[in-house]
Amino acid sequence: MLDSIPVFTSPQGKAEILRAYQVILDKWPVSYEELIVPTSFGDTHVIASGPKDAPPVVLLHALFATAASWYRNVEALSRSYRVYAVDVIGEGNRSCAVKPITSLKGFFQWFWKLINGLGIDTLYLVGNSYGGFTAAYYAMKLPERVRKLVLIGPAATIAPMGPFYIHMFIPKALYSIFPRLPGLKSTMQSSVDWMYSGLINKVLPRVYSKEEFAQIKARTLLILGGKEMIYNNLQAAMRAARKLIPGVQIEVIPNAHHITALAQPEAVNQKILEFFAG
Repeated sequence: MLDSIPVFTSPQGKAEILRAYQVILDKWPVSYEELIVPTSFGDTHVIASGPKDAPPVVLLHALFATAASWYRNVEALSRSYRVYAVDVIGEGNRSCAVKPITSLKGFFQWFWKLINGLGIDTLYLVGNSYGGFTAAYYAMKLPERVRKLVLIGPAATIAPMGPFYIHMFIPKALYSIFPRLPGLKSTMQSSVDWMYSGLINKVLPRVYSKEEFAQIKARTLLILGGKEMIYNNLQAAMRAARKLIPGVQIEVIPNAHHITALAQPEAVNQKILEFFAG
């Protein structure tokens, strides 16, 4: 048995995060099971809700979030579906990683083992932010198994994330040019720490090509918050999505930020359920 890789920066931090996680689970709006699925990357924790014989829906959370972040969506979705909220392995949650994921191929190997371990044949797949970025990749690689795909503010995927990379890389670039400038080294290190803090998976999101999106057979719903700030320009991102993804359905949720399903859960739940039923 391989030893787990430490994800949390301190025992105190781990205890605080897991306490907060349990607080949400204590308020989970429907009955649930906690499942552990072994993979070559470690044991993956999953919160399962809804009828066991209903069509499966897999939820993939944003970076630095957890499966518990779907608590405002699970009640509506689990009325008609078997909902699996996944703690993405390698992040600060209840999953236990034994080795890092260093490529999209590695993410796919993990996901393939996960859904097979859950006994899922075909599924509806929903991903927010980084979870949307990887969900699109899984739909490319499993065109016969992903029935419908929902991308909620996917990280990169459809358009560049200028604001994100400005925060991340400008301090690093300045430091490489002016290494002796007072205070710049600490600023650069802070930006790197901000990106990688608590992560053992280091696969940066990117924009997929039209040829890659062509591998997806599932109908795709793109949900964006009206106050989304991750892309260079929201309207340009929507135009790019229409060019990249054949037949994509786009819904903009007013007064919602990047974590749209948490900011405006009723609106997002309605759009997802209508899309699944359509």
